[in-house]
Amino acid sequence: MHTQAFCCYAAHTQQIHFACIHIPCITSHLPAMTEKLSFDEHLKNIFGDELDKFLNHPPVGDYIRINTLRTTTDEVAQILEQRGFEVERIAGVDDALRLKSMPYEPTLCLHHFAGWFVKQSLSSQLPVRYLDARPGQTIIDLCAAPGSKTSQIATAMHNQGCLYANDLAGKRMTPLAARLDAMQVTHSVLYNMAAERLPHILPPIFDRVLADVPCTGLGHNDTLNENRWRYETAKNPSSQYQLQYCILMAGCRLLKVGGRIVYSTCSLNPEENESIIHQLITRYPFKLLDIQDIPAIRFRPGMTQYNGMSFDPEVEKCRRVTPWENDTQGFFIAVLEKTDELDSCHRHVDPCAPRVPTRDMNDPEIAPILENIDRYYGISPDNFQSYRFLLGSRGLYCIDGHWESIIDGYQRAGICLAKRRGGIWRLGHSMIQSLSDHITKNIVILNEQQMNEICETGEVDVDPACIESPYPVIKFEPMGCLASTYDLGNGRIRWKRPCVCHL
Repeated sequence: MHTQAFCCYAAHTQQIHFACIHIPCITSHLPAMTEKLSFDEHLKNIFGDELDKFLNHPPVGDYIRINTLRTTTDEVAQILEQRGFEVERIAGVDDALRLKSMPYEPTLCLHHFAGWFVKQSLSSQLPVRYLDARPGQTIIDLCAAPGSKTSQIATAMHNQGCLYANDLAGKRMTPLAARLDAMQVTHSVLYNMAAERLPHILPPIFDRVLADVPCTGLGHNDTLNENRWRYETAKNPSSQYQLQYCILMAGCRLLKVGGRIVYSTCSLNPEENESIIHQLITRYPFKLLDIQDIPAIRFRPGMTQYNGMSFDPEVEKCRRVTPWENDTQGFFIAVLEKTDELDSCHRHVDPCAPRVPTRDMNDPEIAPILENIDRYYGISPDNFQSYRFLLGSRGLYCIDGHWESIIDGYQRAGICLAKRRGGIWRLGHSMIQSLSDHITKNIVILNEQQMNEICETGEVDVDPACIESPYPVIKFEPMGCLASTYDLGNGRIRWKRPCVCHL
C-alpha cells in the first residue's frame, strides 16, 4: 500500500469500534524509551552504518508489468520501442520490463488504457509472485487500492475463482475499480472498510491472503520530508505497528488451515516488519516459508537482531530489498503458512452474514437489458451464459457464473456491463474491449491518422453511415474495439478521455 494511505487509514480506524478480540501489545518487548527519539535518531536506529546509502541512493528505475492474459512481454516491448521507449527485460521476471528511457509517461499510452500493462515498481510486484495465486482459489487482498497487486493476483488466477479486494479509504475505491476494469477482472468483489472488520462479515474461506499493509514508506528516500512531518507530529509513532499487526491478524483469522498469507511493506523499519512477524510466529500456528531467489533482485535475509531486540531465527526466511543495492524501492516480504486452527480466543466464528443472490440471464429484469444490448451493439444474449448479474442504481454488473450469491456489505461486485442512458443501455469501456469480437453493430473503424486525431483532440470526423446509436463504438484494427463515444451529429464523434493518450 502506498505511504500516503497510512494517515487516512489511521484516522478512519480511530472511529471504528470492534468486537472484543485479544491482541497482545506488540511493543511490549521493545526497550523502554523515556522520550521519543528525533527523526534523525530514528533513521539512524533503522539504517545504522548504511544511513548514508539510504539517504543518497539515486532515483530508482521505472517498470511496467504485462497483463499476460491480453498480450505478451515481447509484444509490449516491441510496441514501446516503436514509440521511442528504451526497454530492458528483467532476469527471472518474465512479465516485467524496465523502462530505461521514456518519451512520455507509459500511463498515457493507449495500450495502458486497454489494459495491456500497468506501471508498477519491480519490488512491488514481488509479494504477489510469492503468494502463489492459482486459478480457482479464493483470495483476498486486505489493503487493495490502488489495485496494482490486486490486478496482478487476478492475472495469476486467469480470472478464475473468487477474488475479494478491500480498502478503507473511500476515495481510493475509484482508482481500484478502474484498475480492475482496465484489466477486465470479472471475478472480483470490492469491500470498503477497515481490514480489521472483515472477519466480522467474512468466514475463514481463503486459500490466499495478501496483507500489503499501510506503512511509513521508509523503503525509499523520495518521501523523507513527508515521513519526517508524520513522525514528529505523531503522539505515539509505535501505534502504526499495532495497526499493521491488527491487519495481519485479521488476515490470519480469514485464512484456511494450510493456506498462505503474504505480509509486505515498502518500509525497511524492522519494527514494521521482523518484529511483527516474530510476534505472530511465536504466538500462533504459523510457519515461515522459504522465498525463492530471483536473479535480478539482490535479497537480504530478515534481521534477527535490532536495537537490543532478538527475533526468532526463523525470521531470517523473510526477505528485504534495499534501494541502494537494487534499482527499485525498498521492500519487505514474509510468506507464512497456517499450520493449525487458532486458539479459542482468536478462532474465527462464522459471522453468518446475509448473502445477496446474483441473477441469471433469463431473469425478467435482466433479459430485456441483454436484448437492448443486442439491439444496439449486435451482441447475442448467448454470449452472457457464463455470467451472473447484479442490477443496481448505477448500472448492470456482470460477474463470473460461480458467484451464485455474494456476502453482503460489498461496495461493488463484478464489472460494469452497461449503464442506462435514456432508452439505451450503453456498454462500459472494459466490456467493449472484452466483447470486441462479438460487437457487430454501431462500430466506427478508425485508421491510424483518425486514431491519432481523436487521441489528441477528443474528436474526429467519421462516416455517418456507421453510426447506429448516440454511442458509437470506436475500433482500431490492431487493438480491436476500445470504447464508446458520443455522436455529435454530422458524422463527428467525441471520446471523453480524462487525459491525452498516445498510440
